[in-house]
Amino acid sequence: MIDTLRQSRSPLYLQIAEILRQDLDRGVWEVGDLLPTISDLSAEYAVAKITVRQAVKILEEEGLLESRRGRGTTVLPPPPARDRLHLGTRLSTLADHYRGDKPALDLLEDRDAEVPGEPLIGTLSDTGYHLLRRTHTRGGETYCVISIYFEKEVFARHEAEFRTQLALPVLVDSDDIDVARARQSLTIGKCDFDTAGLLSLAVGDPVVEVRRVICDARDQVIYLADVTYRSDFVRLEMDLLS
Repeated sequence: MIDTLRQSRSPLYLQIAEILRQDLDRGVWEVGDLLPTISDLSAEYAVAKITVRQAVKILEEEGLLESRRGRGTTVLPPPPARDRLHLGTRLSTLADHYRGDKPALDLLEDRDAEVPGEPLIGTLSDTGYHLLRRTHTRGGETYCVISIYFEKEVFARHEAEFRTQLALPVLVDSDDIDVARARQSLTIGKCDFDTAGLLSLAVGDPVVEVRRVICDARDQVIYLADVTYRSDFVRLEMDLLS
């Protein structure tokens, strides 16, 4: 444990706070239980008492613990469970999850743009692409930054919907849009400086990076999205028999 803690560049008090947070999540202590004393925790993790106090203070501010002089530190009821996003492995599943979902959309960029890098499938359209870059927020928490590149003709036909709704249900449900192929890649990455400010994260915090591509019957890309999600907001589900 000593080596593990000191191999990380993260401050010791943040590491101890995360260890205690995970123990609370796993039910190591029940609601109403007293946490081990500062001295006991200090000895267990071979860190200074002030380090443990700083860690406990963080969890108090998060509403997970309550400390009272002479009574120790009590475990409080956890906050309501967060409704996580489901990153399905089929387009129909994703569209079903997003259909009816109405997060707050905060526009960051709105312009014609070139698609960065190579698409996962298909070829790029000669007509070009329109970029909508925005954040999605639910319950006061911003959970993703998304850059969506729409093929210009598709964007022109459904501009009002794309600006005010989640795009995938619009694409799937519209009779004049021919969805022939779709692919999604997922990578666990680290939060960069610009995204950290938008998602209320620290630089280097874990994020889920997704590239999602949809092609028409001509195998031309009509939609490409690069999404960065807070890792604590998503869950990946796969039907292993599909």
